[in-house]
Amino acid sequence: MFLDHKFYHPDGKAKLCALPYRPPAEEPCEQYPLRLTTGRVVYHYLSGNQTRRIPFLRDMCPEPYVEVHPETAAKYNIQHDEVVRLFTRRGEAFYKVKIIEAIRKDTVFVPYHFGHEQSINLLTIPALDPMSRMPEFKACAAQIEKQPERMSTR
Repeated sequence: MFLDHKFYHPDGKAKLCALPYRPPAEEPCEQYPLRLTTGRVVYHYLSGNQTRRIPFLRDMCPEPYVEVHPETAAKYNIQHDEVVRLFTRRGEAFYKVKIIEAIRKDTVFVPYHFGHEQSINLLTIPALDPMSRMPEFKACAAQIEKQPERMSTR
């Protein structure tokens, strides 16, 4: 990208500045022992408003889910594809569980491509990075709860 272009500095080079580590605005605690993180899935772009209208892409990821490590799922007595209540200090949402080993035991993941009551950003923290002013959607304290049988079907 920058083979023939230079950065806007007298020497044409990029300037990188190391900043001291700053922990997330909200850390897990006894009441909310899990770290919630959000992100994308390969089949959808941003809010999914366009990609969720394409049948193939919608079929690949038709709804949001919460990824949970097998040991965490066992601790909460949660099964794969079971609907759970995920909640933070800001709200709650209900998601099907995907049990996977590729996530940390203290972390749960939900894709952000879905709206309305399934919007994970309703649960994330509104803290902003002090320099960039970007929202801190990638880390907040959360709790997961197995639902009684009557509530586990949506």
